[in-house]
Amino acid sequence: MKAITLILLSGILFSITSCDAIKQATNTTGGAIFSLNGEWKLASNTPENTMVGSVVTVSPFSSEGVLTTVANNSQCYRQKDIKWKNVKSVKTGGFTLDNMLSNCTSGSLLYELATITVISNKEIKLSGKNAAGQDNVQTWTRIK
Repeated sequence: MKAITLILLSGILFSITSCDAIKQATNTTGGAIFSLNGEWKLASNTPENTMVGSVVTVSPFSSEGVLTTVANNSQCYRQKDIKWKNVKSVKTGGFTLDNMLSNCTSGSLLYELATITVISNKEIKLSGKNAAGQDNVQTWTRIK
């Protein structure tokens, strides 16, 4: 009996925390529910034009995006790095997050506050700063 109660309590706790993570990674924009969950491929990165072709996967059970494919990598990113963490929806539409920056020289990872603007269900724009402190705009397209 104790085992069944423990399993039920564990299931309820998991459901509550998972729902919160899913809620943080979804948003209502233009009258429709938008979810950041899925795979996003970097289509453009201004001004540095690096990492284009890399893929970030956002899981429905966490508020983070993990690099699952790394391409055009001159900044020492690694597959399975948490590229986006603390993803939260904002009431005006879009998201805020901590975007991981890397420049290969410091040896430590730096996270910079960034915003995501939803262009469509298949395209988002991430705006923030790069490792050099310059304004940075990235266009990501949904691949799955």
